[in-house]
Formats: sequence, C-alpha cells, structure tokens
Amino acid sequence: MRGGYARLLDLLGVGAGIVFGVIALATSWDVLLRSVAGSTINGLAEMVEYALFGATFLAAPWLLRENGHVQVDFLVTALPPRIGAAVRRFGDAVGLLVCTVLFVYAVRVTWGAFKAGNIVLKTMIFPEWWLYAVIAASMALLALEFARRLALGQAAPTAPPEL
Repeated sequence: MRGGYARLLDLLGVGAGIVFGVIALATSWDVLLRSVAGSTINGLAEMVEYALFGATFLAAPWLLRENGHVQVDFLVTALPPRIGAAVRRFGDAVGLLVCTVLFVYAVRVTWGAFKAGNIVLKTMIFPEWWLYAVIAASMALLALEFARRLALGQAAPTAPPEL
C-alpha cells in the first residue's frame, strides 16, 4: 500500500500530464480557429502560460521521485561505484539545500504579495500570491523528496529509467 505522500506525488504527475494534454488540444483548436475563422480564443495564450507554469512546478517532485529529470552523469558512471554513489548523494544534499532556500524565499515572497494584496491584472485577474504559492509548494515537496532520498540512501541511479 502506497502512503499519502506517494499518492500526492502520483496525483501531481497525472494532473500535470492532463494539463499538458489539455494545453496541446486547446492550442491546436486555437490555431485551427485562427486559420479557418480568422479569430482566436481570447485569453488562451495567458491561460496556457499559467498552466505551463503550474504544471511544470507541481510535476517536478513526481519527476524527481521517478528519476525522470535530465541527468548528465557520464562522469559519475565512470567513477568507481562507491565514489559515484557518494557524488550522487552529495548532489541530493545540494538539491535539498537549494530547494530549502528557495522554499523559504518563496514563502516570504508569497506572504509579502498576500499582505500587499497584489493582483495580476491581465486578461485573467487573480491574487499574485497564487503564483508564488505554487513555487513554495513545489520547493517544499522537492526538498522533502531530496531528504527522503538521502534518508533512505536512494541516490539517483546511474542508468536512465526504463520506459
């Protein structure tokens, strides 16, 4: 039985996949409308921008857990196994540190935008802090995933995942 954390990451991964699919369909529909009718869907480009932003940030923790990030590891794979594992663990420690710092910064920026009542005024109108909250949530989950990998001794594999 998978825990709540794993299910959350799975949900974020599936949700991002659905969002990317909807973006592809909506963009194709918009191009067809522009070609045939000479009109476009008002605000679609902006919605796609925000959807890409949100889906990318929220899928990142799932992708890290699945070892799906792009890895340039030719040097690490050339090292002896113990040293290679130590280098990968060091990379996870750096990832934990960077994501923790970015989380703290994102929380501060989110709170500042919330307190100031900043609003995004484009075609869509919404509180600006919503955007920053996505970054904070993503960084928290990424930091948690890096910490989990370190605690379990689960450094990234030397070979890419099987498709």
